[in-house]
Amino acid sequence: MPFLFLLLLALFLAPWLGLILLLPLVLLVLVMVPFGFALRSLFWLFAGPSRLLSVFSNGNVRRNHALEHATAHVLEESLGRPLPLSGYAVEEGFFVDGPFSPPMVLAAAREALARLQGGEVSLALHRRCGTTVIVVNLLASAAFLLLLGVTGRISFLSVVVALLVANGIGPLLSPFVQRHLTTDASVAGMEILGVEVRSGHSQALGVSFSFPSRLFVATRQAGQALTAQVVR
Repeated sequence: MPFLFLLLLALFLAPWLGLILLLPLVLLVLVMVPFGFALRSLFWLFAGPSRLLSVFSNGNVRRNHALEHATAHVLEESLGRPLPLSGYAVEEGFFVDGPFSPPMVLAAAREALARLQGGEVSLALHRRCGTTVIVVNLLASAAFLLLLGVTGRISFLSVVVALLVANGIGPLLSPFVQRHLTTDASVAGMEILGVEVRSGHSQALGVSFSFPSRLFVATRQAGQALTAQVVR
């Protein structure tokens, strides 16, 4: 903070001095950002496919993921606008985060399930799915490493090009990845057991943590044994 204050003061009182002080900072960014992006690319090159494969290999999660997306569509349709909602699917159902009451989410989930079972499979895909984030990061990493292999240099320009390519192609590729890898609209026989308000408290190493409560939509897959659930 003191350096930033001095830099701003120098830019205001003596622009030439401020530029001299700013130059090392710019050079540091131009050097450190590409190297940091290179490490990030190596991470996503392995983490991205691993995350996609973990969802693809679990049919229950894929079907709950499809129902989660369909529920989001129904909620947005009911209010006539995109909503600040998020969620994620697990084997037993899916979570919904947003300004919704349990009855609203339950009604939306039931309608979403009926529409999926009625053939509206497009509801299983959502433009703001987390799959898009994975695809964009994976493409950016692949593009950056490809440029590194071609040019033999780690440069700031390679970072910019990789990000432009990934953010241009990623959102277009995401629906394909969702359709074939991370969702499954084959929900015939699926049942919705209810909506549970999950506690916003957790404890680890003797320390209590608080976070906003979230709604959990419990489901049962076709042929799955009914287990005890606490639902509302």
